[in-house]
Amino acid sequence: MIPAMSSSARTVAAALAGTWPRRAAWLILAAAVLVTTLTGGLAAAPVPEPERVEAGAAVDIGPVRLAARSWTIRDDIATNGLEYAEADAWLVVEADVTALTDATLTFPQRSLGLPPDLRVEGEPDRVLLLADATLSPGLQPGLPARVALLWPLGDLPDPGDDLDVSYLRSRLSDSTIDAGRVWRPDGVAAHTTLPRDDATGDALVEEES
Repeated sequence: MIPAMSSSARTVAAALAGTWPRRAAWLILAAAVLVTTLTGGLAAAPVPEPERVEAGAAVDIGPVRLAARSWTIRDDIATNGLEYAEADAWLVVEADVTALTDATLTFPQRSLGLPPDLRVEGEPDRVLLLADATLSPGLQPGLPARVALLWPLGDLPDPGDDLDVSYLRSRLSDSTIDAGRVWRPDGVAAHTTLPRDDATGDALVEEES
């Protein structure tokens, strides 16, 4: 006859019976995760390459929808700004823009990126509303406007007929300073190639005195 287990022995046996199945389950789960990781199953999804769009196609870059149309180089607009920037001419990009925010928005300086070989600052020196030459215009939600983005150029070789530009995306995130929200850089949304059109910026030409 097998002697009955004491109460303390039964307690230990019950604990082991309840513990080992759980441990075995955790070991099986850990092994499955390890195998999945080694085979690439948990690898982060690849970031898609920015799309390439036609000149004049509208691209959502966060705060606005922007459609760059054409570009040129000229020295007969915003001439006072040229003197201040100590530049020979402006690289001018003409674009249509629509604010996607709920309130009036100043045109975002971080919007288009130029080729690095031009050796210009990342953001345009100024943005002008073509309708009346307003500097850094306020954009009404949902109301399209046409603007000219101006970058100062020094003594550089002529870039040619086509200009490759990138649409720079921003995302809305919490401010680290207060309870507000701010737009932060969020990579490149798209690329395009703009045709050269010497009529770009004609609406801003200053009359000779």
